[in-house]
Amino acid sequence: MGFVRFVVIFIVAYLLISLITRYVIPVILRLFFRYMSNRSRNRHFKNRTKGNRKEGEVKIDYAPGKSKRIDKDTGEYVDYEEVDD
Repeated sequence: MGFVRFVVIFIVAYLLISLITRYVIPVILRLFFRYMSNRSRNRHFKNRTKGNRKEGEVKIDYAPGKSKRIDKDTGEYVDYEEVDD
C-alpha cells in the first residue's frame, strides 16, 4: 500500500511541476520583462526631457567637496640628491 501511495504522490507532483513550468513560469517571466522594459523606457524619456539646453550650455550635477588640507607640520621632508652610477 505504501508503494502505491508513493507512486501516486510522485505522479501528481510530476504533473504539478510540469504544469507550473509550462504555464506559470512563462507568465511570470513575461510580466517581469514587461516591467523592466517599461522601467527602462521611462528612465530614457525622463533623462531625455530633463535636459532641454541650448547648444554649448553646461550643467554640473556634482561638485566634489573640498579636498583635505595638509598642515606644514604633517609628515617629514626628505632632501635628496641624484647620484650618477
